[in-house]
Amino acid sequence: MAISARAEVASWKREVLSELVEIFNRYPVVGVLSISDLPAAQFQQVRRQLRGQAEVIVSKNTLLRLAVEKAAEQRDPKLRELANYIQGPSALIFTRMNPFKLSKILQASKMSAPAKPGIRSPKEVTIPAGETDFAPGPIVGELQRVGIKARIQAGKVVILEDCCILKEGEIITKEVADALARFGIQPLELGLKLCAAYEAGMIFSSEVLTIDEKQVIGQLQAACVGAVNLAVNINYPTSITIGIIVAKASAAAHNLALNFCLPVADVMPTLLARANVEMLSLAAALFRRDENALDEKLKGMLATAPPAETRSEEKKGEKTKEEEKLKGEEMAGLSALFG
Repeated sequence: MAISARAEVASWKREVLSELVEIFNRYPVVGVLSISDLPAAQFQQVRRQLRGQAEVIVSKNTLLRLAVEKAAEQRDPKLRELANYIQGPSALIFTRMNPFKLSKILQASKMSAPAKPGIRSPKEVTIPAGETDFAPGPIVGELQRVGIKARIQAGKVVILEDCCILKEGEIITKEVADALARFGIQPLELGLKLCAAYEAGMIFSSEVLTIDEKQVIGQLQAACVGAVNLAVNINYPTSITIGIIVAKASAAAHNLALNFCLPVADVMPTLLARANVEMLSLAAALFRRDENALDEKLKGMLATAPPAETRSEEKKGEKTKEEEKLKGEEMAGLSALFG
């Protein structure tokens, strides 16, 4: 009878192993999930959320490792590395979406849960200073026993200073769990954790798959702006930089023509305006020395000419407008990078 039982178990294992290997061949992406500390109800809920997107298989770790080994022999030796991530309560997940999208979906499906004694905290928890809604009583002593400085002030329980009640990775005690429950804090995150995933001959660990999208987008934008600045500074023409380079060259040519008083159409109005200002300044200096040094026409021009300070401000205004125009063209080129 014992021999028959062993044969029956061996047959069952072979069937499960065969099914697992067959599933390996149907999906391009395979991952190892940690289902540690995940209640059955939450596991089934996440499984339903993934229906149509991924297939989750739970079995004994021995069978999971054997399936990985068999699949590696038939498909890709790189798959063997997945076996190293099968530690503790585990499952295999099969999908056609890329590992990064899968990781994002699993992260979004996580649920907050109250603290449980004996479990490591996934994050740091700080109780902020200030008044609480607790009624005066034994709760003050309970809070003080877990390191929270509390006292009764004006009939209310007050936290005197911020208190880091839990550090990331620290084991949660019953006293701390009770204190967190008092504040309504749920530090645990229940869900499937993607330990590693295989795709196209590569293994991606959870550290690689867990990314901050805002940070990455910010880094990409900064890199694009830096690339544009570099291309503009070295006059490297591209579809994005050519407009900025041309505008920059136009402004430089305009300034060069002004500085060398080149009589070209674009700068002649400015040169004439500058010459007129210089002529009036000279006439004003002569008039201060000798009122008879000027004819009536020049005297009339001095009488109607704006003060030198006003002309100076107008000149600065014109320069500022040119700079703003150039800057606007540069920003238009940069904005093309991000739509």
